[in-house]
Amino acid sequence: MNYIKMLFAFTLISFSAVRADEYREKIKPIFDNRCIACHSCLNGPCQVNLQNYENFERGGKHENVYNGTRIDSVHPTRPGIDATDIKQWRRLGFYDINQSRKLEDNILFQMLGTKPLTQMDIPFKKVEESISCIDDAQVLKTLFKTSSDLKMPYALPPITEEQRTTLGVWIGNGAPGSMEKEAPARLKSIVKEWNNFFNEKSAEEKLVSRYIYEHLFLAHIYFPEAPETFFRLVRSKNKCDAGIDEIATRRPNDNPETRDFYYCLKYLDTTIVAKTHLPFEFSNKVMNRWKHVFFEEKWKVSKEASYSAGVSENPFVAFSDIPVKSRYQFMLDNSHFIVSTFIKGPVCNGSQAVNSIQEQFYVMFINPDSDTMVKSKEYELKAKDLLILPGVWGSDIKLSASYALTKQIVLYRESYRKLRAEWTHKLKPQGYAITDLWDGNGENPNASLTIFRHNDNAVVMQGFKGDLPKTLFFLDYALMERLVYNLVVNFDVYGNVSHQTLTRIYMDMIRMEAEEIFLSFLPPESRIPLRKSWYKGLLTEAKMKYMFPLVDVNQPTAMKYKDPRNAKQEFVEQVLNNLKPMAKTAPDTLNWKNISLTTAQKKKFALTKDAEVLRELVSVKATGNRRFPNFFPENSYLLVKHKEKPGEVFTIIKNREHENISWILTESLRLAPKEDNLTIFPGYFSFYPNKFFVVESEKLQDFKNRVFKIHTKEDYAKVVKEFAVSRVSDRFWAVYDELNANFKRESPTDFGYLDLTRYDME
Repeated sequence: MNYIKMLFAFTLISFSAVRADEYREKIKPIFDNRCIACHSCLNGPCQVNLQNYENFERGGKHENVYNGTRIDSVHPTRPGIDATDIKQWRRLGFYDINQSRKLEDNILFQMLGTKPLTQMDIPFKKVEESISCIDDAQVLKTLFKTSSDLKMPYALPPITEEQRTTLGVWIGNGAPGSMEKEAPARLKSIVKEWNNFFNEKSAEEKLVSRYIYEHLFLAHIYFPEAPETFFRLVRSKNKCDAGIDEIATRRPNDNPETRDFYYCLKYLDTTIVAKTHLPFEFSNKVMNRWKHVFFEEKWKVSKEASYSAGVSENPFVAFSDIPVKSRYQFMLDNSHFIVSTFIKGPVCNGSQAVNSIQEQFYVMFINPDSDTMVKSKEYELKAKDLLILPGVWGSDIKLSASYALTKQIVLYRESYRKLRAEWTHKLKPQGYAITDLWDGNGENPNASLTIFRHNDNAVVMQGFKGDLPKTLFFLDYALMERLVYNLVVNFDVYGNVSHQTLTRIYMDMIRMEAEEIFLSFLPPESRIPLRKSWYKGLLTEAKMKYMFPLVDVNQPTAMKYKDPRNAKQEFVEQVLNNLKPMAKTAPDTLNWKNISLTTAQKKKFALTKDAEVLRELVSVKATGNRRFPNFFPENSYLLVKHKEKPGEVFTIIKNREHENISWILTESLRLAPKEDNLTIFPGYFSFYPNKFFVVESEKLQDFKNRVFKIHTKEDYAKVVKEFAVSRVSDRFWAVYDELNANFKRESPTDFGYLDLTRYDME
């Protein structure tokens, strides 16, 4: 370290006044572009979060948030929520990472690496495996004598000497900074209007506000007038204009412990990261739509909504006074957001949250006018008490009680399945028709979605994306609401092992129900063979046959098929050709190979020259001489460089197939590598990229040819060496910066910084 240079810079600035905006102008850009790639959300090593100044002051903690084996729940430590000042964070066990103005005694500064890395310097441990939380600078110095692996950015090129000097000077000045507590002045009148909307006086309006809040508490809310400025919807002890005092309950449906509280829009002064970004627009159109959806039909609250146990955790009980159709339509209108909360949710990562879903599947929704719970009040009353959710037992479920509670959940769920089958047969004696699917009111692009899983994280896209999937996921109101409350509202990432396990088991059952609704649209003779293709393996086949058999395999379908053996493809093509807005949605001409494309579609939605080359790589199973999908990481970015225009960015997704996804453990033993394939999209659809590939446009054909020839790890390594960006490459940060800059330019409202905690350790 060049101490003379550092001392000189420090001396120069010390003679001038410390600028109030020094943090925002000089330090925040360094944190944003080099630090929050790992230190953000809840999965930052040692819980160090550098998304804003308050989190920097909070510091670090020795315990990891993610712990699927903890016997007892722990106190939540959500940044900006669970404590309001440094003293409170210290009481929660957080230590200062900025302990001294002396650089040699400052933990943050001492953690900064200085020497360029080589391939030999890459540690064996991944980011989440390497966490050593040191709260003493002297201990850190001793540790560095034997190992420099901990230097930041972890296993990546160091920050520049200029950036290091800037941080050193700032630390020497006392690391000044502040938070913006109020929204920009130009938005105050809009915010006030929305605060008034959420705090109307009638019992019906209060119940609707509660319902919307519990579904939007994770949203990053923005207005058309300022699409890059975000807010959170919170509960406050004070009136909104008197200064928000957020009620920091463990869950959004927990008792606020005060009769008088207020829903308020709280300005979000933090750097946005893609892995947690859930943008949601508030506009006059949205407000008017909600007034129509919730209040066009006259209804009354029978009694004041309760937060008591057994009520607040069950939305079918808590919100029973709101018409079912209103609740369901609200979720349908915003289905992309709602489904994204299951995927991103309150957890940021964790295979327990997503290893219960397939690598790729389409999602569709039952039409509200065909939904059993919407159509029959009698059915609703019979069903609501059967739809019990694991959250009713809280975050500290005793291990000794887990088996009995699991059995109870299964019994309730099986009773509900039988009830649903009985009423579906009664209300739909001819079976489901294509008109029983929600068509987005002819214009909403959320009518069909696709989910892609990347190991322990996933992404949601509008429309049918990627080639024909193994399975489809059909949601009605009861399924959609249970997904929200099981995986988002009731789920506690700080809860104990039994709470997390029961949540995962219930998700397993929800998945099977959603698949079962899809099967009911197919010919009866197609259902069991198709289901067997999803659940292979002797033990799994026995589980599905004897524990979770199809309830009414002979229920007819009103849809017509030419070949029952090809029913899945025929069904998808019927939807695409006959159901709006899917019939108007741009086809995925890059990836569809088992879904027919007309000549007119190919012409109208012609691929770019780059995409045409890449089309040869997609939807190719890893068999024979085409084993290349096996060797690609879960997801990566391909930056195709052009001389005369900005580069074109593609997301490469590996669909790592399974024999089944019926068990929480031993996932690696249930893989089906011969079914692996790649899906490629233009744009940004990975929040945790594993690899960056950079290819000059004139070499893209060569890149494709080289990929085709990959048969071994050695072949893949050669392609990586020539086209991929190593994490120790001197151009790593330039590529990362270019990707983020392109993302922000192309999609400013959806933009969030990409996470690097999953980037491959070569």
